[in-house]
Amino acid sequence: MSSSNLRVALIGFGLAGEVFHAPILKATEGLEVTLITSSDSTRQKKAATAFPQAEIVDSFDAAIKSHKEKFDLAVIVSPNKWHAPQAKAALEAGKSVVVDKPFAVNSRECRELIETARKHKQLLTVYHNRRWDNDFLTVQKLLKENVLQNVVRFESRFERFRNKIDAKKWRENAGADEGGGLLFDLGSHLIDQACVLFGTPSAIYCELDKRRDGVRADDDAFVALEFENGVRAHLHANMTSAIPGPRFRVLSMNGGYEKFGLDPQEDALRAGLTPKEKDWGVESVSLAGKLAIEKDGKIVTETLISERGNYQIFYTALRDAIANNTPAPVDPENALKTISIIEHARQSSQLGRKLEFQSLVTSR
Repeated sequence: MSSSNLRVALIGFGLAGEVFHAPILKATEGLEVTLITSSDSTRQKKAATAFPQAEIVDSFDAAIKSHKEKFDLAVIVSPNKWHAPQAKAALEAGKSVVVDKPFAVNSRECRELIETARKHKQLLTVYHNRRWDNDFLTVQKLLKENVLQNVVRFESRFERFRNKIDAKKWRENAGADEGGGLLFDLGSHLIDQACVLFGTPSAIYCELDKRRDGVRADDDAFVALEFENGVRAHLHANMTSAIPGPRFRVLSMNGGYEKFGLDPQEDALRAGLTPKEKDWGVESVSLAGKLAIEKDGKIVTETLISERGNYQIFYTALRDAIANNTPAPVDPENALKTISIIEHARQSSQLGRKLEFQSLVTSR
């Protein structure tokens, strides 16, 4: 380990820690995982195998009270209800912090974390890694380069088919007050991506349902966002899609784009691969999207190969931000907006009507 490496504490080694963060951290030059927390003996052994030089401790309290001199950056990947209290304690201990999505379980906690980071002059960011999905990068490029002009409708989906709950997973047994449910989970990504593309919504409508027997929080979510520029975004997340719809469908006044299939990085990480692989983030050509553009009064359609996805960009940008005191890869104010939208969406579902939305940012 180089003495110049940024020392990382991975707070939690469940699915998110082991699969979605650990391989990316290991592959990123200048980062070194020096401490991992887990209370599960099996996961402790997995952590020790993956990071033989790291110290394994059984709790966050032990890490922050007795081992805080061994890390500079805390990556919070514990169950959602612990995100805010653990992130706050790490900031107060003088550590930079990455919080896995969702940022927190309510906007009050988000604002408190942002203020704590400012008070202690520490970097705070949120792991909205799907900003670096191949298909999202493709949509972003089409809009940035004005290939699609005057977008009117934007459809985005994370749809899966898991019609029975897994009682062993905390995500299946947590209520909405603990950050459980698809609106917090996949909904965080869908909302964040829509806001990156189109800004802050002016109105929100939402439908939430519990479809599977025994589930405590929503497992079927639909969110409609209206933006001042006229874009209407329809966002879908559910566990009941044996036949999923398109991942993205974008309609504009001069054409459109449609894409099926998911970014390949999640499956690659689950299979034990890392960003060091030669073709990391490159999907099969069979999953390429379709682009249709009006030219001289005719619709011209072409197959559009997706951009290369790369979650590692988040951690390289984070490393550089800490070293150079530059902005974080994801502004926590953006993540606060996402949680505020989720709160409005939940209220909309309860009331059964559309609500106006005003973004609440923290005072600077």
